Amino acid sequence: MTFSRIFFHTHCSEAQSGPKRVELLVVLALLFFLVSEPANAQFWKSWFKKKPDEKGVLGGKENLEERIRSRTLDDGEDAKPLVFKDSAASDKRVVRKKKPKKRMFYGAMTKKAFIKKLNGRKITVETFFYLKKEQEIQPYVKDIYWLHKKKNKIFVGAISPKDKEFAKILHGPYKKMTDGKVEEEGIYYFGSRHGRWMYEKSQGEEMLLTDKEKFYKGFPKESIFSYFDADKTKIKEVVPMKAGDKHGDYCKFSETGNMLSEGRYEYNVKVGKWTNYFDTNKRKMKRQIQYAKTWDEPDFKPYTLVEYDDKGKVIYDKAAEDKKKPADRKPDPTTEF
Repeated sequence: MTFSRIFFHTHCSEAQSGPKRVELLVVLALLFFLVSEPANAQFWKSWFKKKPDEKGVLGGKENLEERIRSRTLDDGEDAKPLVFKDSAASDKRVVRKKKPKKRMFYGAMTKKAFIKKLNGRKITVETFFYLKKEQEIQPYVKDIYWLHKKKNKIFVGAISPKDKEFAKILHGPYKKMTDGKVEEEGIYYFGSRHGRWMYEKSQGEEMLLTDKEKFYKGFPKESIFSYFDADKTKIKEVVPMKAGDKHGDYCKFSETGNMLSEGRYEYNVKVGKWTNYFDTNKRKMKRQIQYAKTWDEPDFKPYTLVEYDDKGKVIYDKAAEDKKKPADRKPDPTTEF
């Protein structure tokens, strides 16, 4: 029998003489029990020194969930204190980034619309967006696309004064579908074509890609731009380029932003009608020259269709001159520009 047990047995009868004395003896007995028993002392020392194992303070997720369900931590010698740790990161508010509005493109709010057409059994649907508020149109762009609200039709070009109240400038994604198949897709930037445009054609059950173009705010993306100023805000000339060739709409402007001349190239060859203007914001025509209809007409000789002075008086009119006798006709004033 150990010393602690003898001590406890000997003094137990004396402890009955007084409550206070009994309490004192019980405390002393416990102290002797802890100190004198090596096995007991080692248990408490190891209990306080134990570190959480690799699975966590409660022995892993499964044990933790089991203990939460049973509402008990009575797991005997291996039980560890239940510790819930928190960090400063948990107190931080999650700042959610504002999602861009679904109908806002390039900083401008739009409204969605569509045009539905029935051609025999085929149904064609055009979906697009237009500007909700009136915006200043790019001065250098020739082809502006807009919706006539009353006629429910898309037009391209200048907006006449009588149509202005019904005109809505296209801005945002555009898609044209026939019987559920995409035929044309792209995006508008304040009325002009922008980004990549795809053109497809139905071939049996599949759609065949026929052409694709890349634009930058109304001009072919590969175009060569020249400017009047170092900040590149005043465009002087736009030479359209495609795959290394001059191909597309050509434009030349004055320093004030007025159109001076415009025309079209096809594979480095001028085609169609090319027009010169006086330096005014009303696009007052100065001269118009006719070139071949296609690039593959090397023997075609350009000629002047009409020419005006700065007051709007006709200087030369080919249609009128052709009606005269050859001897009375004015010489053709055509010169390259």
